[in-house]
Amino acid sequence: MKLYIRFGSLARFQDLFDSSEYLQKVLSQTRSNVYYIDTDDVREIERMLKSRNIKFDISDK
Repeated sequence: MKLYIRFGSLARFQDLFDSSEYLQKVLSQTRSNVYYIDTDDVREIERMLKSRNIKFDISDK
């Protein structure tokens, strides 16, 4: 699955990513705003992003 971060939320996401060992472990960057998700449990990722008001989409394309 892929995580797409909206451009307006990139700075907030980068702060969260830099401070979260979990996100660093399960996400790998493929483009400036696209990350490959290496876990089956995306609920925790969604919870973390929503709590920081980060706009995103998750797709299996």
